[in-house]
Amino acid sequence: MAISHMAISPMAISRRDLIISLGAASVAMPAAVLAQPPAQGAPSDREVLIGRTTPASSPFSEMARQRRTGADACIAKLNAAGGVHGRRVKIIDRDDGYQAEKASIAVKELLDQEGVFAMLGAFGTPTLPVVMARTEEAGVPLIGAGSLSNEARHPFKRHVFPVRAASVAETAHAIKHQRTLAVERFAIVSSKEAYGPAGANAFAASLQSAGLKPVETIAFSASDDARAVADRLRASGAQALLVSVLPKPFSAVLSHYRKMGGAAQVIGFSAIRIEDLVESLGPMAVGVGLSQPVPVPTRTTVPLVKAYHAALAAHDGQATPSYHGLEGYLEALVMVEGLRRAGRNLSRERLVSALESMTGHDFGGVLVKYGPNDRTGSAFVDIVMLNAKGGVVY
Repeated sequence: MAISHMAISPMAISRRDLIISLGAASVAMPAAVLAQPPAQGAPSDREVLIGRTTPASSPFSEMARQRRTGADACIAKLNAAGGVHGRRVKIIDRDDGYQAEKASIAVKELLDQEGVFAMLGAFGTPTLPVVMARTEEAGVPLIGAGSLSNEARHPFKRHVFPVRAASVAETAHAIKHQRTLAVERFAIVSSKEAYGPAGANAFAASLQSAGLKPVETIAFSASDDARAVADRLRASGAQALLVSVLPKPFSAVLSHYRKMGGAAQVIGFSAIRIEDLVESLGPMAVGVGLSQPVPVPTRTTVPLVKAYHAALAAHDGQATPSYHGLEGYLEALVMVEGLRRAGRNLSRERLVSALESMTGHDFGGVLVKYGPNDRTGSAFVDIVMLNAKGGVVY
């Protein structure tokens, strides 16, 4: 309907006439003009914004890239099918550089400037506490929270939903596995940097829970005398080395240790990227054991892995399946299931309640469990051994 325009004297129009004329004009205006923008952080009718911070400019950049690619493959598949309840999902990335201060700034930008509805896939020993604190304070759901400390679960945080198994579950599983092989003498070896101390603490806690004490505990840096560290390990008589190390500095220690006749089994966990370990250790990597919080990413007989392969191939035909990529894919799947359960009338509180309704959801071989006072996530842990080709034996 056209709106006619005529000259009206300012003195001639009454307050009543003005209200009536404005009301009539509003009826004629298109709905798009009258629609109000969504509140800060609220999804629009067609799109929901998800924030993500990763250490893209750090020594862990490749791990971060694999996790992003896995999650992006999941979201691309979702959007190609029309999104969830008619909304496409858009991920907005920030680089936290594996630094707490940068992570704090990144999350603030995502929440205040970008207006994201929720956060996805935070990880990193120095950065995760900052990300969790900001999201919890703002009442923003965070799906996927990984580090080698257990702060994602304790103390309880209502808006934080860790997905991967707790680090103490990984370390406990590794120790239990070794004890089935009659191993009782464990040494803890850790880097002083990055995730080293947190992993050492997890191993120590698991040994204590098993009623054991380490025969030796060593923390070293790249500048320390690798031969001296190796000599202490050999003298300890350890049957297994529980390692929370950066692969490159550890390679020098292990080289000296093997030359001294040290024959202990080396056991690490998922924070140590297999590709980095193989590159740094070379032939010494053969037989190294690693705990993993997701199934073997090439084992397509597992439904989760099969779906990951299909989504990855469609999203990026050049991408190679990886443990960290599969973990990113699983975190995105959990978020999507939460969005699906929350329904069309989406809000942050509805998403929290929807995630809490997953009292045991099977994502194709990995069970994820939450509740009003439960942030277990997944309890899946596997132990794999590296072979001569840099692959895994399971």
